[in-house]
Amino acid sequence: MTLPTSSIDASPAFAQSGRWGMFREPSVEADYRAWHRDEITPVTRAVGIGSAVVWLLIPVMYAWMIGETPRLLFVSTWAIAVPTLTIVVLLSYTTLRRWMNLATAFVAIVIGLNFAWFMSSQYGTHSGTVACGVLSVIFYPLVVRLPTRESAAVVVTLTAAPVALLIRDTQQGEVSLSQTWPYIAILLASAPILVVAAALIERGMRRQFIAQRTVARQQEQLQASRRLLQKYAPAAVVDRIESGDHEAIGVPQRLRVTALSSDVAGFTALADRLDPESLSQIISEYVGAMSEIIEGQRGVVTEFAGDGLMAIFGAPERCEPVDQVRQAMAAAQGMHRRLAELNDTWYQLGIEQPLHVRVGINSGVLSVGTFGSDGRGTYTAIGLQMNIAARIQAQAKPGRTLLSGTSWHLVKDEATFEPLGEVMVKGVHFPISVYAPHEESSATVIS
Repeated sequence: MTLPTSSIDASPAFAQSGRWGMFREPSVEADYRAWHRDEITPVTRAVGIGSAVVWLLIPVMYAWMIGETPRLLFVSTWAIAVPTLTIVVLLSYTTLRRWMNLATAFVAIVIGLNFAWFMSSQYGTHSGTVACGVLSVIFYPLVVRLPTRESAAVVVTLTAAPVALLIRDTQQGEVSLSQTWPYIAILLASAPILVVAAALIERGMRRQFIAQRTVARQQEQLQASRRLLQKYAPAAVVDRIESGDHEAIGVPQRLRVTALSSDVAGFTALADRLDPESLSQIISEYVGAMSEIIEGQRGVVTEFAGDGLMAIFGAPERCEPVDQVRQAMAAAQGMHRRLAELNDTWYQLGIEQPLHVRVGINSGVLSVGTFGSDGRGTYTAIGLQMNIAARIQAQAKPGRTLLSGTSWHLVKDEATFEPLGEVMVKGVHFPISVYAPHEESSATVIS
């Protein structure tokens, strides 16, 4: 059975020159190298500081255990610690980090050769300490996860140096072949294993880079899709879609909600005098500003018709009816204030007379959910209570807000309202009482 190819491996953006090679796209390879440096910087810094401290403490420990410290040991340990700390210093400068891999490889070679020189000077090559010591230093590139090329350079150099020393001592008769060949065999056998290990580490890091970049790209695509979706659906509906809560927005339900209807007074006549570009700018700015205010109060815009707007509070995010009216009133106040600010901007487009919005608020039971076909649907509210909100709005003076009696009863004790009479609504066999906030009542008249 053939397994499906991973989407990560199949991405053409991350195609490599073979299973172990570089990325074919130069920009991707450069991006990987920058990412790799950022990934190994903390490890390299920690290893560098730790290694330098250990080497500087060796003479102290040597003096404590032996009683004296050879001058050669001081020179050797400082010759190791100083270049090691150099890496740490280089890491502090972002512009120099591009050379970090080469600098780290160079320091590893310096450490290995210096260690070999010290051990051979003190104890002789035949003891095997040079071979074992250098072998331990060879693992340094693997610890800091250097790329395969730099790791191979370190391994080859630090393998060739002790092998050459051992062969030289054997030829000069200082040690026998039986004493040196085990160490030579260990070094020669370990070298290819270490290079392969370095290659496996780099391959793993490249796959990690691919995975991270793929996830980041998918997140960017999701964010772009979300922004696009929000242009056609309210933010609260988008949240439900993303969370998988389809029941809250799918099948229509009868819910007690608060409807808000708004309209810009005199906008139709004004539109006839504006050029299409200016009109488009005004509508876009108005729609965006009003939507932001309503959604900021946990409302959902269900309909835009030119300058007209319908919204509901209490769905799909449920809340108490009294809270719905509070949110709707806060949104209405914000809409009045924001339109006053927009008027200053629109004056430059030729709108000399400031625009004012009328708002109507009504609470009641509506059918709320997604309406439409299987191929296309709209989240909205349908019912008589929406018509009542629109009718109340039509009776308000420009720049004012009116509440129906059902909404007013919910918040009548929280603010001062002025009763302004009754409104007849088509489909309702009794008049609807309307109320205006006290600060608006003197300028709001029922026709």
